[in-house]
Amino acid sequence: MQETIDDSPARTAPGQAPAHRIESEAEALAAAASLAERFRAGAIERDQRRALPHEEIAALKRAGLFAISVPRQYGGLAASAATVAEVFRILSKADPSIGQIPQNHFCFLPVFSFGSAAQAEFFYGRVLAGDSIGNAHSENTRNRAGTYEHALRKVEGGWTVSGKKYYSTGAAFADWIPFIGHDEQKRQHMFFVNARAEGVTIINDWRGMGQRTTASGTTVFDNVFVPDFNVFPYYLAGDSKRPTRLLAALVHSAIDLGIAQEALDDLGRYIRESNRPWIDNPYDEHAKEPFIIQAFGEVSHSVRIAQRLLSAAAAEIDRARADGSAALALEAGLATADARIACANSSLQVSDQLFALTGARSTLEKYGLDRHWRNARTHTLHDPIRWKLYHLGNYYLNGVEPGPQSLI
Repeated sequence: MQETIDDSPARTAPGQAPAHRIESEAEALAAAASLAERFRAGAIERDQRRALPHEEIAALKRAGLFAISVPRQYGGLAASAATVAEVFRILSKADPSIGQIPQNHFCFLPVFSFGSAAQAEFFYGRVLAGDSIGNAHSENTRNRAGTYEHALRKVEGGWTVSGKKYYSTGAAFADWIPFIGHDEQKRQHMFFVNARAEGVTIINDWRGMGQRTTASGTTVFDNVFVPDFNVFPYYLAGDSKRPTRLLAALVHSAIDLGIAQEALDDLGRYIRESNRPWIDNPYDEHAKEPFIIQAFGEVSHSVRIAQRLLSAAAAEIDRARADGSAALALEAGLATADARIACANSSLQVSDQLFALTGARSTLEKYGLDRHWRNARTHTLHDPIRWKLYHLGNYYLNGVEPGPQSLI
């Protein structure tokens, strides 16, 4: 069958320069840091108004940050997991909604390598030009995760899909919106829908208390045509322990760590600059109260431990990628689970203690400090920590490896 390239709507707009080509990992980190400073300035207002960061995401695309993990053979930087995690941490520290939006993009980029050479060349080329990938594979039902109610039908030259998706983080900003479906042999494939295709409707109805501007709402497919050229064998990604799958958990860890670090910075600043001493405090400054010092030491310790575990997990993923062995992939998976748990717990601990250590005035809306707890509490619910603990316990106690579909 002759392949048909669906490229008409996803082109650089007339007069719009293509995305910058980042040449090194150091440049990627510098670009992320520079943009993060700009994004931080409007983070509280965007959160309070639920204003979607369209300009900010466009800036990330123009800077070339969406393309840093494109493989070298297709003209990309092939950034390490360590650098990708650091980019997400930097962005999430400034605004975790902005940090979460590219998560699916980076996790699904490797899927292009599972198709034909022509498919990989085209889609990686589009990413290098500034395109981004969204997400529309989850559904707001009571079915087990990974079970879909969408109607997917094979037709001449491709497929048609109808259905309603939810948790569509990034879709509102994306050029390509993937979903997961099964072929006639019940094998998983990933279908990349052109965001401007006829029958695609994106609804900004995400009303979660946190991560308010991720646009993680509804995507509707109404008899949308997806050409065969846009379909990739997702089953080739392997099980949940393979490095191609582990990046998702690493990125989520980096988002949580960014939340924790910004909350810690705000906590320290508020204690030093805004608090008055309590009645029984023998010192003239709140920052010198022994109980405050001890508690700050505890929460800052949790953040530093999370940072170290995140760095270690990223290094394990890079090692597993280079080696390709199942044994190192398992070690990377276990290390990533450790990091995910530590980063999640740290973000929750710091954002909660922020108020206990400062007092009622810190809850005033003008400070915007509540966003840290709301963001941490919301984002850490992405996949259950209790099951990560179970898999770690079962492995280290009973020698039982996590199952092929387990999200460790």
